[in-house]
Amino acid sequence: MATTTHFNEKYADEYGIERANLDDPGFIDKYRRRWGWFDHLMLMNERYTSIGGNQFAAGITYFSVLSMFPLLMIVFAVAATVLASRPDLLSQINNQLTTSIGGELGKTLHNILITAVDQRGSLYGVGGVTALWTGTNWMNNLRYAISKIWNYSSDAKNFVITKLVDLLELVLLLVLLIVAVGITAVGNSGLSRSLLAFLRLDHIPGIGAVTVAVALILGLVANFLVIYTLIKIIPHGEVPRKSAFQGSIIGAIALEIFQQLGSVFFATAITNPAGATFGPIIGVMVLFYLIWRIVLYCNAWAATTKESLAIAQLNTPAPAVIHVREEISSGTGNPQRFTTGLAIGAGIVSAASIMLKLKGRRKPPKY
Repeated sequence: MATTTHFNEKYADEYGIERANLDDPGFIDKYRRRWGWFDHLMLMNERYTSIGGNQFAAGITYFSVLSMFPLLMIVFAVAATVLASRPDLLSQINNQLTTSIGGELGKTLHNILITAVDQRGSLYGVGGVTALWTGTNWMNNLRYAISKIWNYSSDAKNFVITKLVDLLELVLLLVLLIVAVGITAVGNSGLSRSLLAFLRLDHIPGIGAVTVAVALILGLVANFLVIYTLIKIIPHGEVPRKSAFQGSIIGAIALEIFQQLGSVFFATAITNPAGATFGPIIGVMVLFYLIWRIVLYCNAWAATTKESLAIAQLNTPAPAVIHVREEISSGTGNPQRFTTGLAIGAGIVSAASIMLKLKGRRKPPKY
């Protein structure tokens, strides 16, 4: 192993410490030295796996699904309020349910709709309180996971202020997510074509392709704002703007691709009875899990840029503890030491006897 006497930045890790490297690096290390983007990709994966990114994504998915039901209660309460103010629309929906479904199921849905309209105040109360609690807890767990990616502490200093911040960020994130998903849904559905027909623009050549391109660009912009918020605002610490910008671009593209695939999945999942029964909830859980993996990977990419590593907060290692152990030999002594002393004594005696023999053989001087 060759050694050098000067610091080689090429072999330094993310903490600025030079590590010993073999003269002949492995297969992966060769490409990491050759391509900077590949080295950054490996650093991202190392950061993601070191903090247990998959486990954090699964935990955030659980809290996301848990927070979804209270939010749906509020949506139903808002819809019930609108229907209560529009008796004609309520009567039209009831007639549609009766003619389309009919039977006992139609009557059950009719009763549920009437009950929701009559008890919309209870939906606001229960749904609002539950959504407030589960939503802020969801944001708290999301911040904890993202802060771990950045090696920042996520300890709350003030409970009330932390909950207020979680609430504001929850509202901001929900608005951005609704806009991003809504743009993708409009672009992939027939609503855009209906809108063009309503505006009498459907006869223009190439207007369909232009509409799809505009919806795609708007979706990318909305996704960028979502990921940028999750990288720049959520962590408990400083995030370089350039790093957040790079991670947001990657996340916007990945999220848009995933949304396109997700829309195809949900469109095919509800075409059969089994998919219509179990597909939505399973699809929602898989959707959330993959989305949070994308978010955490984008944060890991942004956290391993040169700008981010330059301001990284390193954990202080624990102080070294040296235990001094004093050994006292027993009265019988150490057998190994006794054998060594015996060998040394025998050697001294042998050397002395040889010297005496040589002295006896010396001849007397002649006069």
